[in-house]
Amino acid sequence: MRTRLTTPGWESALIALAVAARLLAVVVLQSHHVPNSTYEHGTIAENLLNGRGFSIEFLGADGPTSQQAPIYPFLVAAAYVLGGVATPRSLLLLLMAQAILGGLLTWGSMRLCRKLLPGSRQASLITGLIVAIHPTLVYAATHVQVAGLAATLLVWVLVFAVQTGQNPTPGNAIGLGALFATMVLTDPILGLAAPALAWLIIRESKGWQSSLRAAALAGAVATCLVLPWIARNAAVHGRFVPVKSSFGYAFWQGNCNLSAGTDKVVRDSVTSVLQDRLAENPATLAGYNSALWAARHEAGYIDDIALTPADKRMLSQLPEPDRSRVLFTRALEELKTQPGRYTQLCLARLRAFLLFDETNPKTRSLLYRASHLGLTGLALLGWLMVGHDNRRRLAPTLLIFALLTLFHTLTIVSARFHIPIEPLLALWAGAGVAAVTGGWHSRIPNANRQRANTGPVTV
Repeated sequence: MRTRLTTPGWESALIALAVAARLLAVVVLQSHHVPNSTYEHGTIAENLLNGRGFSIEFLGADGPTSQQAPIYPFLVAAAYVLGGVATPRSLLLLLMAQAILGGLLTWGSMRLCRKLLPGSRQASLITGLIVAIHPTLVYAATHVQVAGLAATLLVWVLVFAVQTGQNPTPGNAIGLGALFATMVLTDPILGLAAPALAWLIIRESKGWQSSLRAAALAGAVATCLVLPWIARNAAVHGRFVPVKSSFGYAFWQGNCNLSAGTDKVVRDSVTSVLQDRLAENPATLAGYNSALWAARHEAGYIDDIALTPADKRMLSQLPEPDRSRVLFTRALEELKTQPGRYTQLCLARLRAFLLFDETNPKTRSLLYRASHLGLTGLALLGWLMVGHDNRRRLAPTLLIFALLTLFHTLTIVSARFHIPIEPLLALWAGAGVAAVTGGWHSRIPNANRQRANTGPVTV
């Protein structure tokens, strides 16, 4: 007798698929053998293990830093403890852990879909399939970067926000607050999701008093968990620094006279380096990946051409927050002398964020562009196809998308900044595909009919 696979069975299969796809990418691409692939996270992790604390050389000075949020460098340091500092073994352990994290991201994306759109089992499974195999999400797991962890935390924060609204117990509120604090200490820009979380809690609740208490408790927990890092920053820098000190520096990177709107340099030599490395390497995916990394290193950072030795000496004499402030002011002054340039840069960043970043050699590949545009197109069509009621249910995710897009349009953009919103796009796409294929329940079970009029069924 044939056994029909149940929804939990399909979900388990998709979670396993997500982990397997990422493990395969790690093994095939061999990124853990690429030199200089850990950037600031690896340097801070090494300094932590060498007894120098959370420190790095930044803008001409070497010392305690808030240039990065703390969570990910500590995770890199943990991998270094297990496998050695910056060794292929330690990086392989880290990338394998990120592959497993991909399973958690897929699971969370399906749960979020079920909570926001309880009318379609198929929508959650299609969402899970997209998150499991979408090339840019899979490729992100092969990098020592915070994007994959940030995406996972954002999805689960949204799950807990809905859950807290539907069932505003202290446990749910505390869980939401803890997850939100972890997300902010991983990528503080994702703190912009706070209005959407409040919206979800209020919308899903049965009464404003219970939702207000739950939101207040979640906020208090998050504040208590973030405060120690802020206190550390105040002790190190002598002033209030909200998680990271580098906003002004990032704004300068994206808006100084030599910037194309990103932190990278547009060099003609990037293409020649890529072609040379492709000619040298065998025709394998690992060889192609190595060539892309070489081209990425050739591109470098805007700092390489926009900061003179005199600039670095001047900046090195300042406290870290002041270095960022000085560069922010410099960028503003340069923009004032060129009317219209800031608007042009913002439009270029919006195009790069929604389409692709021309300054990054990796995003020029056909596979990246096809997958990126494919997901964007499916998400847009999905949003149009799901109907008014479901769009209303998905509206908080649209708010997050809009706020993050606006922030990066106004400041600086990079391909990695797009990763956290891709599971949300997958959710829209999954809902749309389910709508087109008729994967919505035409009838709601009696036990859930009344609940469906006001909110989703908790699964």
